[in-house]
Amino acid sequence: MNTIGINHNLDRARIRKLLAIGLFASVLTGIGDFLLGFFGIFLEGLSCFAVYRLMADAAPKYAHLYRAGIFGYIWLAPVGCHLNVGVLNLAYKYLLQADEALAAKAADLLFFGFSQPIYLLLVIFWLPMMIIQFKAFAEGLTPYPKKAKWFCVPIGAVPALLLAVILGPNTALGAGIGTMFLSFGNAFMFGGLLATLPGQERFGEFESVFAKATEG
Repeated sequence: MNTIGINHNLDRARIRKLLAIGLFASVLTGIGDFLLGFFGIFLEGLSCFAVYRLMADAAPKYAHLYRAGIFGYIWLAPVGCHLNVGVLNLAYKYLLQADEALAAKAADLLFFGFSQPIYLLLVIFWLPMMIIQFKAFAEGLTPYPKKAKWFCVPIGAVPALLLAVILGPNTALGAGIGTMFLSFGNAFMFGGLLATLPGQERFGEFESVFAKATEG
């Protein structure tokens, strides 16, 4: 029987540190969305390696796909997508002083011509990450209990997005929350996983059980 080598990635202290950085980065990004906080998005992406490490031994195929998604995320999200929001707002602000119709047309051309393709490419990397993460937790392929599958970005982001819609995208509060909805999702994920992080004993048990299964 072919066996899979143990990577010994289940270092609880390292996982806890990555999750803490992810939570901090999510809050930083949420605040910085008004100030072009692309550094926080980069840290969020790096902190996703905590989830990668959790599944690396028990589900290497899932882990490899998830890691590819992380690289796509940190490549596209901070500069390719988020920075474009700032450029779009800046262009609209100054063109608005000349002509409102021109500003709206230029903003549409900039978004649909340059930004939208990058956003679509980002989704191609990001969506499989979310699916893989949910499946890995749901199938017990991490030291966490299976119910931790609910600590994922969409579960935290969707209520924030709905609240923004209810408040109205044309209101200051609604627009602010709408801008930050993914940051809410990331904060929910990292905060939930950090709060429910199993003890070192559970990490050891999980790695031991998996080692026996691969050696059998």
